[in-house]
Parts: sequence; structure tokens; C-alpha cells
Amino acid sequence: MHRIVRKGNVFYDVRESGRDYSLDGTLFEGQRFTAVKKGKRVFERTVSMDICKRYVQLCKNDLVQFVKLNQYHDKLFFAKWYGREYSVEITNIRAAQREARDLMQDLEDIRAGITVVHESDAKKRASEEKKERRRSAKEKKIRKLEGKILETGYGSLEPHSLDRIHADKWLGMERIRELEEMREKKQLEKKNSPVQLSLFGLMD
Repeated sequence: MHRIVRKGNVFYDVRESGRDYSLDGTLFEGQRFTAVKKGKRVFERTVSMDICKRYVQLCKNDLVQFVKLNQYHDKLFFAKWYGREYSVEITNIRAAQREARDLMQDLEDIRAGITVVHESDAKKRASEEKKERRRSAKEKKIRKLEGKILETGYGSLEPHSLDRIHADKWLGMERIRELEEMREKKQLEKKNSPVQLSLFGLMD
């Protein structure tokens, strides 16, 4: 009988604190801040819980040094260089099958003026923002392509060109026909519009 292998990850929190120097010169000069990023992951994918537990037992110090060196080196270096108040703590290193949230602790931290961000929320938000940027960029390309068809016609798009491929993929033949009809109507209206004689032309 095969033993079920439980999988999980190693999670940790990062606590930044110090003086908010961006407020210097204002009424709030000297104000301090504390921000906590919770639920950061060591491994990109889930691994055996046995590995996670051994990592916590043997590699805690290595993790602390790695995070400070790779993610917060610049902040720590310049804080020391300019003599500024700033510190980073790697806390709550634990092995777990999934991220567990302590809502009461979060509320308590927030009431104490601590900024609380969960890594999973931050990643989800970043992913949604990335999708929105892609969607917006695609819409702009579609509008530009439709404008080109309205101006010069679908037939002006070179076969196998990127514009032709995008027109077929993004617009479809029904929308292309609509654009061609709009173009023809516009051309007809322009052709049949009365010629505007200028005042100078009438005086000649």
C-alpha cells in the first residue's frame, strides 16, 4: 500500500519598519511605519511536506540571509549609507500545506497602524492588472486595424501580413463586412455630396 505524500510549501512573513522620510518637511515629519507581507513562499511549486519540514529545521538562517540579500539589499544598503532608520525582519517561517490566514491578527495589526499585505492577494492583483493592460493594448490595436479597413479597405491588407492575420482572428468576416459596408457608404456619401462653392469662386 502506497503512502500518501502530503505536499505543501515553506511560508514566511517579511516585516519592514522605520521612519517615513517621504514626509520630511510636512506636518507628519518623523512619522514611523511598519508593513508586513504575509504568506511569501520559498518554493514556486508545492513539494513534499517532509522536505518543507527539513527546510525549516535546517535552512532558516539561510532563508533570512537570502531574502535580505536578494530582495532588500538596496534598501538596507542605502539606509545604512545615509544613516536612516530602516530594518527588515524575516519572521514566522513555517511549513504548511497551504497558506493559513489569521484574520483576527490581521485586524489587530491594522488597528495598530501596520500595513498588511498577503502575497497571494498581491500576486492575484498583479495578474489582473497585467491582463487588463493586455486587454487594453489589444483593444487599441483592434481600433487601429478597424480604422485602417475603413480608410483603405480589407483588400488593401497584404495576404499573410500581420494585419490580415489579426483582422481574420480578431474581427471575423461578419465585422469585416460591416466595416466594408460602412466604408462604401462613406465613399458614396462623399461622392454624392454637393460641391461647396467658395465665396471667392462666386465672385470670379
